[in-house]
Amino acid sequence: MDNTALGSLTMSFAKAGLSAGTTTTISTTTTVPYCIEGVWQTSKTAITNGATPTTDWSTGNAFVPIPIPLTSTGLPFGVPGACAGYACAYAVGLDNTGAIRVIQGPIVGLDANGNFISAAPSLNPSFGPNGPNPGTIAGGVGADNNFCIIGAITVKLGSAAVATWTFGTNNLSGVTGVTYNFTDLATVPNGSLYSLTYS
Repeated sequence: MDNTALGSLTMSFAKAGLSAGTTTTISTTTTVPYCIEGVWQTSKTAITNGATPTTDWSTGNAFVPIPIPLTSTGLPFGVPGACAGYACAYAVGLDNTGAIRVIQGPIVGLDANGNFISAAPSLNPSFGPNGPNPGTIAGGVGADNNFCIIGAITVKLGSAAVATWTFGTNNLSGVTGVTYNFTDLATVPNGSLYSLTYS
């Protein structure tokens, strides 16, 4: 056993049961014990209609809207133009205070059948570290790693979508032309947000 690796373990120890709450909120079904960089945090009780953030925990910037399908102008940097659909994944986690934090992945194109045009992408390291600030917080946890993932949400806009979609602003269910996939996670796959592929 590699005890040095365990010393910096960031992990949740229960399946959260991540799902849509009402409107823009999220819910979970169970209490989640978790640690950040090997430091136990206060277990997060089940969330009922928990408010979602409107800024990316990694960058501190507002979430980038997913475009309307077939958009060809005014797209964010790196987003392919005139795709039949668009998708984006969001890593959902907790900081050391138990606050809900979310990190947005890149926006990618879909074909007319809702499939990824290229291989399913992953959250890119260029989106920054897992938290917003250098230094340390309580218990010696690095502030730039102050994030324990509990799940991910993949949002797809298909051909029936009639408006852009923005995390924290638009509803997590019931929007025309938008589908959602909620996944529970214990830790970031392979220790890096770069390994969190869309599904």
